[in-house]
Amino acid sequence: MTKRRNRTLDDAWHPTEPSLAHRLPTRFRSRGSNQGILVTTGDAPRQIFYESSGELGLLHYALARGDIVDVREQQAAIYRDDAGVVRTHYFDAVLTMRDGTRKAVSYKPRRRAEALHFADYLGDLAARISPVVADEIIHNTERDLPKDALHNAALLHDCRRDSPGEADAAVLAVLAKVTGQISVADLRDATSYEGEAFRAIVRLIGAGCIVAQGTGRISGGTLVRAAKRRAAR
Repeated sequence: MTKRRNRTLDDAWHPTEPSLAHRLPTRFRSRGSNQGILVTTGDAPRQIFYESSGELGLLHYALARGDIVDVREQQAAIYRDDAGVVRTHYFDAVLTMRDGTRKAVSYKPRRRAEALHFADYLGDLAARISPVVADEIIHNTERDLPKDALHNAALLHDCRRDSPGEADAAVLAVLAKVTGQISVADLRDATSYEGEAFRAIVRLIGAGCIVAQGTGRISGGTLVRAAKRRAAR
């Protein structure tokens, strides 16, 4: 039977912080679109709006990366066009990196981007907007976000909805006695936490405490090791 940790004051409900977007959806369309709200994890959960499945994948991917410390969606960049008219472009996300640099990202599927000459538009936009907006402008398509990476990012986000607890400690205790690599399933079964142990393993991979072999989808067959150890040859 799976162990359950006792509830503490840390588990008390706290209201979700509002979105920091400069533009919010005026209505949620249902036909031919996928719009919704993603809630970040951590000490101060915040709403993040997305307007497509591609944007949702981008947000999951960004939130999973350890070198990104802040994610803000739908950020405005004001510029003047060739006629001098003031216009506004909304980047799907502005990412603040650990070194302080900021990257403005626009997601658009490859075929649509090619039809609209979107890369040329962003190149022109980069010369028109203030450098305060971002240090770099990036165009992302589905080709920049591998399916396995998106799967793992979404899985990590879901597992991070649970706070680290006894299962995480149990996983690390077992792993400390392992020489070389062990499968996720065997590591999970070596604890008495079953499904909670699997979620703990995913969290610990995301935190950099555990290293997974390869870049495929995390599953019971994935080989893992403690972060400070090298895989046995």
